[in-house]
Amino acid sequence: MEGYAKLADLMGNDHTDGHFLIFQKFESLSAQNLLYLQAELINLQESLSYLVRRDSKEPQKLIFGHDWEALSTAADSSQWQKWLEIRVKLKEYYKAIAQHRMITGLPAPDSHDLRFLQDWLERPRLGGSAFVGADSDVYEKYNQNGLVTLAARGREVDVMTRFLVNALPRLYHWTVVHTLHRLCGWWIKKAESPADLSLHTEADAPAMEKDQPKGPQDTESNSTAVAGSSTSVSQDNDDIDLESNIFLYRDSHIYRIGTVLGTLLSSLIPIAAIVVLSFVKDMTARLGIVSAFTAIFSVSLSLVTEGKRVEIFAATAAFASVQVVFIGSTNWSQG
Repeated sequence: MEGYAKLADLMGNDHTDGHFLIFQKFESLSAQNLLYLQAELINLQESLSYLVRRDSKEPQKLIFGHDWEALSTAADSSQWQKWLEIRVKLKEYYKAIAQHRMITGLPAPDSHDLRFLQDWLERPRLGGSAFVGADSDVYEKYNQNGLVTLAARGREVDVMTRFLVNALPRLYHWTVVHTLHRLCGWWIKKAESPADLSLHTEADAPAMEKDQPKGPQDTESNSTAVAGSSTSVSQDNDDIDLESNIFLYRDSHIYRIGTVLGTLLSSLIPIAAIVVLSFVKDMTARLGIVSAFTAIFSVSLSLVTEGKRVEIFAATAAFASVQVVFIGSTNWSQG
């Protein structure tokens, strides 16, 4: 299997979960098509207006403006025939507008998915030269602004979790899987669950999610943001099938790590603020510490939670109030 068929097999494979269903949206061509349809409709509208004016000068046709049946059943009703033309063209125009809006509203592909696909296409033993015609550069960097993905939208995660999702699997793959692969040959770990998996091919080091190598396993990923890329295949192996060097990694563990770290951080910051304030006696210094910890707290909330701005403001105000109450109570007790 080579060329389009091989790439289509990767894109449509159940195990890749639509991560690589990436296509050009041809937005400018679609817009030009809409302009042509619009121009055709304007011409048809002008033709209809002319026919209406012409028919209004004939007494037997004056009824056309008041009786649809007379208009549609008249022996010589070029006006109605023009309406039928407009109806067909208007349907085509509205359909094109709806399709344009739908396609342009599709999300851009995740950078890891796209990099994976580009890498896969470049490697001779993987996608190598899938396209040799005019579409040979369709996935190159200078064309990627026009790309969309059909993959399901991934789970929305906070900044810190997204960083962990991108970094930890890569570190795991490079330090563990890649090392074992070099030392022991192909190392394959069977999937434990078909849910929450990401993709990766063993190569430019990093992988994607945690806890699951190799392609032909049962996999479904809810997270397009975590399908990673990299490819390092055994250069001595001439018999490599479509997925023989695609590794799948579970993202759910990364989300749990992010949740735990976020919870831990939100607990430690207030404790740290109280501890520091208890050792500082100077009021000016205390106010500076309150300001610093309040800023740290608000920034941390924006990084480790998906809270809305108003929610972050409310939590920050509550945190600042707690510090102020602590300062006031310690001053009173010391007095």
